Amino acid sequence: MPSTYCPHCGTAAPEGARFCMKCGREQPTAAGAADPAPPALPPVAPQPGHAPGPVPPGYAPPPGHAPVRPSPAGEFLGRAMRGDWAGSLRAAAWPTGLILALAVALAIPSYGQGDEIVVGWSDRLRIAIAMLLQAFGGGFELRAEGPGSPYGSGSDGSGGSDAFGAGYGTAGQAGATLSLVPLTVTVLWVGALLLATRAARKQGGGMEAAVRISALVTGAILVLGLFAQPDIAGVSVSSSPLLAALGALVLSLLVTGGVLQQDAAAQWLAQRPAAHAVVRATGTAVRALGAVIALCALIGFIAYANVDGVDGTAMLLTLPVLPNIGLAVLGVSWGAPVEYDVRGEFGWFGSGMEHGGFGLSELGDAVNGWAVTGAVLTGVVCALYAGVSAALRSADRREQAIAGGLFLVLYLLLTGFSGVSAQLSGNVAGVGGQGMAEIAPSVPDALLFGLLWVGGAVLVAPHLLRLVGRPADPVAPAPAWGPGTQPQPPAWNPPPQTPPATVPTPTPTPYPPYDPRTVQLGPAVARPQADADAAATAARRRSVVVWSVTLAAAIVLGGGVTAGVLFLKNDRSDDRHPPVAAAEDNKPAASGSSDSAPPEATPTPSPTTSPSASATTPPAVPTVPDGYRMVSDSAGFSFAVPVQWDRESEKNHQITYAGSTGRAELKVGVIRNAPYTSYENFQNLERTADANQKNYRRLQLGTNTFQGHRGAIWEYTYEDKQSGETIHAIDQSYIADDGTEYAIYTTERDRYWSDARQIFDTALSTWMLNDID
Repeated sequence: MPSTYCPHCGTAAPEGARFCMKCGREQPTAAGAADPAPPALPPVAPQPGHAPGPVPPGYAPPPGHAPVRPSPAGEFLGRAMRGDWAGSLRAAAWPTGLILALAVALAIPSYGQGDEIVVGWSDRLRIAIAMLLQAFGGGFELRAEGPGSPYGSGSDGSGGSDAFGAGYGTAGQAGATLSLVPLTVTVLWVGALLLATRAARKQGGGMEAAVRISALVTGAILVLGLFAQPDIAGVSVSSSPLLAALGALVLSLLVTGGVLQQDAAAQWLAQRPAAHAVVRATGTAVRALGAVIALCALIGFIAYANVDGVDGTAMLLTLPVLPNIGLAVLGVSWGAPVEYDVRGEFGWFGSGMEHGGFGLSELGDAVNGWAVTGAVLTGVVCALYAGVSAALRSADRREQAIAGGLFLVLYLLLTGFSGVSAQLSGNVAGVGGQGMAEIAPSVPDALLFGLLWVGGAVLVAPHLLRLVGRPADPVAPAPAWGPGTQPQPPAWNPPPQTPPATVPTPTPTPYPPYDPRTVQLGPAVARPQADADAAATAARRRSVVVWSVTLAAAIVLGGGVTAGVLFLKNDRSDDRHPPVAAAEDNKPAASGSSDSAPPEATPTPSPTTSPSASATTPPAVPTVPDGYRMVSDSAGFSFAVPVQWDRESEKNHQITYAGSTGRAELKVGVIRNAPYTSYENFQNLERTADANQKNYRRLQLGTNTFQGHRGAIWEYTYEDKQSGETIHAIDQSYIADDGTEYAIYTTERDRYWSDARQIFDTALSTWMLNDID
């Protein structure tokens, strides 16, 4: 029903009403009169925190009540969501298709399964995808639940042994973790994304397209990560899809944003010379490092192909890690070894704890001296290429230094990601063991030798360019000449032009009076020119000699410093484990004492001395409590055990003493030439135990002094996965004078811990080394 408005208060009222329903005033009722317009109300200032209400019909919105516009971020996301998703999908298909193609290629071989195929093609495809996703930060983990797994979960079906030294309990569960970044996959994926983004840039895509492409690429990686988690005969594979998706998101945003914003970045950099110089230096460093790694990867691939026993499958598996191999070859060529660290029991690598490296000296022992010469020449070529690239592509000396520094930083960053590490607990897919193994180039050595080689190359490269006829100093980029103009020689100034009618008669240049006794003008001018050319030639020859000697001295100095550092490192590593004392000083009474304190100067600890306190040298004949007896082991130690206990086994450098009943036992680990401290070893083992033990809880972990030697003690509890009981364990370790690590370890159910602790304390208080080899 039509309504009218009160001319007094503006309230709407039904048509024909005589009085206003709000103010009560009489309404105009003249026939044919139009409804009066409501009076304009005074503007009301908006109240803070209150949104404007609806405007009555016929009213204009008061000032200050304009529609709220979205924020810049909201507008940007809106444009990104309303953009060309089809073009972004085509761009994202390139890197995703690359991952799938590589996975299919890796899944084709059966990897020696023979006629009985356990892992089918589809499962191999999913495993290959999980391996490839490590290129973005993903993981690769295998889990075998329960002793019923066809692969087993322990040598005895229980899932592994208890925690001791290099091992830790994994009852009911076995697992393996591989950490590896296949840099070949990362480089190819970035290259495919770069090409796809350039195609999108030609179609006018902006930063909104970068967001769309990155979102699609990240979603594809997440889907592939969720797909790459097969469960094969009780062994489950985990690929960490969230970490892989996060890494892909960061990489894709950097690549797509850099390509699509190239024009805007160029305009921004044109106004900031310092930032422009850093960007140019970064491009120079990336190009040089890419070429150097490609050369070293080719050398490493050829060397690996010539190794006996390498087949086509092994060669195929090296393709995803070619840059990793190239970084290792470059490090060895510069003097930085590839270090390996194995701690625990591995079916492939044997048992024990090994630490070492493979550098130039090991290369000479394994091959010959020519291999060392070739490696050093490779290092020289790589360093000079980096220095020459910085000299040719830089505008000044400062930019050269920045390019060299960025080259070194990128080299160290990639070196840190190029290693491989594995952790193993139990028996998984036919590979058994407990512990961890790591193979990686030494980053500290790479920093030291990288500074020497790259720094020397950056200093020498400009002088080498001068010798071959290039400018001695970097030259700034030439100015861009506009259309229709031509550059003029910098040393020539055109004479001023005057109108033809007013051209004055040129005044001849005064010359000295002609004297027939003097030499003619032509020869007089030519002779100084010839003299200048001769002087320049002589100076160039002297420069060649000077800089040739400088280059040779630099190479000799670099090689000498490298050899000296390697010699000092080897000498220091030899001094870390001093030789055994002379026969007359190696008596049982003093075998465990230090050189600084005589045995008679230290008090004798009681049988109940806590291992967390500093223990002292035991007497020559320790006091054996009632119910115990001394045992002298062939591994070189003696201590007291309960009279009912005997030596049960020796396996993987571990000697076990136990009784015929009960769970309690004493284990003694003996590791010759231990390449670590006891505290460092316990720290590494605790990280693994914390990740694999159920309800692991540390009671104490720290350094101490045991019989005058630096040691460490580790006490903890965990829950047995089969019985559900709480297991209590304690381990006292120290390194003797000859570099041998001894670890005394016991474990027992927590409800019987008081008796087990007494046995442990008695073993420590009566511990001594003997002269049995």
